[in-house]
Amino acid sequence: MEDDLDLVLRYFESKESAATNPAAGSDRFATLSTDEIQGKLDAAIPPNTRRKELWAVRIFDQWFEQRHNRILHGDTTGLLVLKERHEWNACDWNYLLKMFILEVRKVDGTKYNATTLRDIFSMMQHYLQYTLKKELNLWKDAACRDARMALDAAMKEATREGLVPGTNASSPIPATLEEEWWQKGRLATTSPKLLLFTLVFYLGKQFALRGGTELHGLRYSCEIQLQHEDGQELLVYCENRATKTTNAGIKRRFVPLKTVKASHTADHDRCLPCIYKLYVDRRPENCTVQNLFLAWMRSDASIQQGRWYQNAPVGRHSLDGIVRELTAPLTGVTERYTNQSLRKTCASTLHRAGFAREDIARVTGHSSTAIERYIQFDVQDHVKVSHALQSGGQSSSLSIDTEPERSVEAMEQSNVVTANPAKKMRLNINGNTNTVEIVFE
Repeated sequence: MEDDLDLVLRYFESKESAATNPAAGSDRFATLSTDEIQGKLDAAIPPNTRRKELWAVRIFDQWFEQRHNRILHGDTTGLLVLKERHEWNACDWNYLLKMFILEVRKVDGTKYNATTLRDIFSMMQHYLQYTLKKELNLWKDAACRDARMALDAAMKEATREGLVPGTNASSPIPATLEEEWWQKGRLATTSPKLLLFTLVFYLGKQFALRGGTELHGLRYSCEIQLQHEDGQELLVYCENRATKTTNAGIKRRFVPLKTVKASHTADHDRCLPCIYKLYVDRRPENCTVQNLFLAWMRSDASIQQGRWYQNAPVGRHSLDGIVRELTAPLTGVTERYTNQSLRKTCASTLHRAGFAREDIARVTGHSSTAIERYIQFDVQDHVKVSHALQSGGQSSSLSIDTEPERSVEAMEQSNVVTANPAKKMRLNINGNTNTVEIVFE
């Protein structure tokens, strides 16, 4: 009882103190205007999602206006809606979206493919939820069943008509192309630009990094550090919260951050820790820029004086185009290679090495089944599948000359995966027991 009385007395004393001294504690909390609050709410939505939503809503507005104008010209097939948009209920949206999805066309009058139709529908759901603040779920609510059926029908019709979306997906980088880059001097450590390109290449491949935004966000001696464990020097990458999949929002608050470690290899030129140390040694003294990647010097005189990099960061778009620039001067390259290819190369290489998908996801940072899109067959994988099928599932042997992987392979936590020298590999495939025996000779 006495404790409760003390609490009450302290409460009124604090109220009296605040009344006599209004300025006390006034700097503790921020005071935001309505526009500032709305700006923070808008910032929670990714820019790409916002752009796609505006694009979908613009198409819907154009369709709705065309439909409405038909009534004004006496066309009985027009659409007359007397209510304002914010007054539309679930039945109104169900009816309008059903017609919209079935009638929507490109500017040239042709149909959209199935993927684009689904994207438009998804962005209309986003528009309803976040812009109009409506408690309406187009994907689940029974009142919107007709709109979902219309989408399903339109997607199936587009697929039957051969309207397949074009692919801009990047491909994993084969070891032969990586070797060609080294042979032709596209990857090297002999100049500021080439050293930075080589470091970005192997950081992306080793740590499964994403595009220019993630690379631009790397800070010196922060996410990537040299550490010593059990007598070994390792280059350690610790993911921060500023990435796409670990943004620390409500949905991804407890997504574990990945930690990947790279060890030294016998090939000094292609050893990631060695490349990193060489780059760090070339950074200017008393550098005030926190970014890991600095703009390279273009003056021969500066380079000869030992000044390789400026006290300024490399732009995000420049970092995002490094793999494309590596590929540009080469002839006969039919696949599309971007910085995303490094991430796919990491996943595909680990898959061929026999790692489980859960372990690969720990290296790449995937928190869903999206890892499947990054694991791709190469020519040797198709050869093995073909041989197994042609042998009728019986035990057989297939000899494959494997090229040496000259760079450090990915590893997770304390498990270190290093490159193997060139060996003869024999695969004993037994279709009856679903086993593959790998024998190095």
